[in-house]
Amino acid sequence: MNHILIAGGTGFIGHHVAYKYKKKGWKVTSISLTKPQKKRYIQGVKYLLIDLTKKNKILKTLNKKFTHVVNLSGYTSNLYSTKLKKKIHDSHYYSTKNLIDFFINKKIKNFIQIGSSAEYGDAKSPLKEEKKCRPLNVYGRAKHKASMYALASAKKHKFPVNVLRLFQVYGPGQGENRAVMQILKFCLNKEKFPASNGKQVRDFCFIDDVIRAIDLIFKKNISGELINIANGKGVTMKKLILTIKKVAKGGEPQFGLFKSRNHENPNLVPSIDLAKKLLKWKPKTTLEEGLKITRKSINAK
Repeated sequence: MNHILIAGGTGFIGHHVAYKYKKKGWKVTSISLTKPQKKRYIQGVKYLLIDLTKKNKILKTLNKKFTHVVNLSGYTSNLYSTKLKKKIHDSHYYSTKNLIDFFINKKIKNFIQIGSSAEYGDAKSPLKEEKKCRPLNVYGRAKHKASMYALASAKKHKFPVNVLRLFQVYGPGQGENRAVMQILKFCLNKEKFPASNGKQVRDFCFIDDVIRAIDLIFKKNISGELINIANGKGVTMKKLILTIKKVAKGGEPQFGLFKSRNHENPNLVPSIDLAKKLLKWKPKTTLEEGLKITRKSINAK
């Protein structure tokens, strides 16, 4: 039987991965630092609490055989905090390194390292996988180091690892501290809320499309690839907000009330040509469709 290990299985994306493969009849194990929230608990999934920055904890706890691994581990809150730089770096880089080192001589079918658009930093769009990365913060640098370690392991040890570099993922069950969910909440409550001028361009990809890309990687006999997974079409934050307002039928955004972060890339739009070529993958869900599905999940609570 296939047995998938999801590092970060209690998070937003990890929960969706766990649900997908539990439904397919696989054995599913999650490792994280905390127990799942009630809304993310899945019956039949084994939840383990492990700090992946500590090698000995991995060796003592992971004694089962796994066929597939998805690494979504890492600290994702307060990413601009100067006090948390070491925690952010170690949770993304050393967690990845330790997990790959643990599995390097194990007979697994596939290991997926989840990367981030933050690795590109201030590189110019369209962002292609071969473009030199210029990360702007500790999170981006740690994710990039982790991606490079994964690809080096594939080359040196013939380790079956691929990196999926995700952009802005959204969908049902996402935390309320994320942009789409924050704006949806304001609009559903018909509130006034401050916003920047909305000129920043970002790429938003619906969670179901991301899970489908992960599934396609598992079905392909490829290794050592770095692949952008995104919608492939940029949208200004102003258009995103106005689309959410339309879907939620409410909300009063106050554009221009605060400044955009001057340390962020104003235009983060990737090329998804490689995903189309290698995986025969492209997103199926439009922004408005994805937002409608996400809105319904909030109303159902």
